[in-house]
Amino acid sequence: EKNNCYEAMATGRAKLYYDPRQQRIVFIIRKKDNGIVGAVGRGLSSNVYPKWYMYGDKSYPFVCGNFDKAILVEDCASACAVSGLMTGVALLGTSLSDEYIPILKQYKSILVALDRDATSKAFDISQKLCYYVKSQVKIIDEDLKYFTTDEIRSILNG
Repeated sequence: EKNNCYEAMATGRAKLYYDPRQQRIVFIIRKKDNGIVGAVGRGLSSNVYPKWYMYGDKSYPFVCGNFDKAILVEDCASACAVSGLMTGVALLGTSLSDEYIPILKQYKSILVALDRDATSKAFDISQKLCYYVKSQVKIIDEDLKYFTTDEIRSILNG
């Protein structure tokens, strides 16, 4: 709830589990046909290292939602938080893997909204994507996972 993922989980847009051994919330990475590809775990305290842990490989992004427009964010929690407005797609970092491009080409448009410290990377990603799909950058001051759906709507429209 603190990172605005609960609604995405409760409505079935995201599958989340708890890994008691590693003390992580686990975001299941699924393809559009619901086939499980892997997972990403987020440590639940500052004592858990590394903060993010990959279960499987990083060949497929975490996708949350089912809209024809997507918003590209850094992490799974942010993808869940925006998934009530647009399909949230988590890069699982700040770099766009070439393996993600075929997946991203299916969207009508993509909004790249990385954290402020990755703004230059956001523009690079948007420039790379523009050959395949309409894309633009939204400069944000704080990570979108910290906002409710209504607050995110206001940020994106402002």
